[in-house]
Amino acid sequence: MHTVTQMLVLVFILVGVWGCDDTSPMKPPGGGGGAGDADSDADGDSDGDADGDADFEQERDSDCDNLLEITVRDFDESHPDMERADNGWGPVAGVLESTLGEDRKPVFANAMGAYTWKPNNDTGVMEKNCWDSGPGTPEECYMGTIPMFDGPESFADWYNDTSYNRRYEKQIEMTEKSGQPGVFIYDTSEFFPLSTSEGFGETPAGAGHNFLFTTEIHLIFKYLSGQKFTFRGDDDLWIFINGKMALDLGGLHLPFTGTIDFDAQAEELGIKPGWSYTMDIFHAERHTTQSNFRIETNIECFIPNPIEVE
Repeated sequence: MHTVTQMLVLVFILVGVWGCDDTSPMKPPGGGGGAGDADSDADGDSDGDADGDADFEQERDSDCDNLLEITVRDFDESHPDMERADNGWGPVAGVLESTLGEDRKPVFANAMGAYTWKPNNDTGVMEKNCWDSGPGTPEECYMGTIPMFDGPESFADWYNDTSYNRRYEKQIEMTEKSGQPGVFIYDTSEFFPLSTSEGFGETPAGAGHNFLFTTEIHLIFKYLSGQKFTFRGDDDLWIFINGKMALDLGGLHLPFTGTIDFDAQAEELGIKPGWSYTMDIFHAERHTTQSNFRIETNIECFIPNPIEVE
């Protein structure tokens, strides 16, 4: 039989267990099935241990920064995907697989893609360039006639260090938008992170800037309801959330805008409010004469999540 003292101790223990408040909202659920895996171990999460969860325990105040760490790889015209003769026919979806590879890099799927994007004539909202061909027939989509990519072998150079490129680590600064507290932007119509004295220099010759480069950014962010992330730029742009394609604007094209609506896309991305997830951004500037790069978001905290270079 328990004494009164023993009973009181037991009650305090139970209350302490049941009443615990999880004060680690930066820790996402484990067992992601590999879609959000951010390391090379076998447990499918984003950390380097073997327990199957992702130990994102960073504190907001100490780890958030308005400077985004970016990896830039410079190319010249000798690469088959750079300064191609075809100027492109609009943003194309389906060039890459819908999930990242085990190395946290995009996987090439189809040089022609699955369809192009176009703005709706009435609303201006981006939509698939597809149409119905009638009952019982498959959807028809416009995918262009000339590929804007050489193929998987050449694409492997884009986000890996090879003899075709020169790698640099740079930063871009996000600033709070005037008159809109909690909204942050980076906006330039001359996105040239490399000077003409770096990499291959002024490329192409006579262009006045160092064109022909790729940009790679790896982040962790806390998903809260109502968040959006808008990108406008040229050329190719792919954003993966939790290892899954969230924005697909591949190909050579004029400045084009796409938005990730996290609430609307939460189910397909496998994300829940209050948890933290990976964001992996892959961009390319591979044709003169413009280089636009604009980010606007109400995500207030980004934590660097770089891929370790062996």
